[in-house]
Amino acid sequence: MRIIWAFIGFLSVLFLSIPDAQSAASPQNQELVRVRLMTINKKIQLTGMSLKFQNLAQPFRPVAIPQNGQAEVRLLEKNGKYFWALRLNNQEREHLFTEKYLMVQGEDLRVGAQSLPARVLLTPNGNQKVDVIGVVPLDEYIVGVLSSEMPTSWPMETLKAQAVAIRSYTLAVIEERKDRPYHVESSVMDQVFRHVMGEDENDAKVKRAIQAVADTQGIRLYGPNEKVLKAFYHADCGGKTTTAKNVWKGGVDAGVAVDSSCPTGPHAQWNLKMTKEDLKKRLHLVDFTSLALVKAKGDSRVQSVQVAMTDGTRKMISANDFRQAMGYQDLRSTSFDIKEEGDQVVFSGRGFGHGVGLCQWGSRVLGQRGAKFQEILKHYYPLARLK
Repeated sequence: MRIIWAFIGFLSVLFLSIPDAQSAASPQNQELVRVRLMTINKKIQLTGMSLKFQNLAQPFRPVAIPQNGQAEVRLLEKNGKYFWALRLNNQEREHLFTEKYLMVQGEDLRVGAQSLPARVLLTPNGNQKVDVIGVVPLDEYIVGVLSSEMPTSWPMETLKAQAVAIRSYTLAVIEERKDRPYHVESSVMDQVFRHVMGEDENDAKVKRAIQAVADTQGIRLYGPNEKVLKAFYHADCGGKTTTAKNVWKGGVDAGVAVDSSCPTGPHAQWNLKMTKEDLKKRLHLVDFTSLALVKAKGDSRVQSVQVAMTDGTRKMISANDFRQAMGYQDLRSTSFDIKEEGDQVVFSGRGFGHGVGLCQWGSRVLGQRGAKFQEILKHYYPLARLK
């Protein structure tokens, strides 16, 4: 824990002491988001311009490549301690770094064909693997999420509402996970994030995302507890949203919304059929006799699935875990019913996603009808307020 806190403190000093780090963020006191971009094997091939490498406890730029270059970074471990071996431009000589974290900075920074932010942090992740963590100014991160999570051709007020939800969720998670090496995943486990490169900013669709973020800069949602709201959102509520408590047994209640427009969305109704044998494999069960759904009173969403085993015992699986095991793209939401047809199990469901907070397809309709982003947010988070 001491190492992590030292790392966090050093990051603050580091980015205040590097002139071009401040110019990259607007305003200068903008939060920095640490987003895990990938986990790869212990050997990493990096390319970019003006590459620089440093340990967090050493002066900045101990090793640098001033022009176009490539670098191979290897993670080594001896007696429980980590080392980084750095080889530049295929040279024989290796530079050694003797700390757990290695900071990399550069222009057009890449691992293979994947573009990375201008600053990334490398840290071990057990089993000889390495986490690649992007260190990104908050608004730049929001643009990368917004252009990934929602079509930017949608109404501008809808994009603005989504931008505020992303900002609120991110700030709440930063506070929750401030003692971890990274704050957020770059996948559906948190928010889908794609690094927006400089040349992307000329794209009309990316420009709309940038505008939505700029027009709502600094605005975030606060929950009834007066803290920044962890503003969840999802693709399609299927007609009605639910509370975080009904999905994850906890969280701040920001209210629910009814969306009569959602049944017209592309994910309004869906079916999933599979054999009982396939179901057993996905749930890692030896055998079972039946499934029963447990729902909250007055809520169409499943809270848990009760599995009756052949030996007479019963196993309870939370709806979220059940959906993860089945596959998020297959079992599209927790609003479903189930029936057996011979050796097959049939799921009939509504909507797409966990159903908490902003419904993206519903917010699209509200935007088309002329609602402002403040009205859209009030609709989906009725117990929250904007600041």
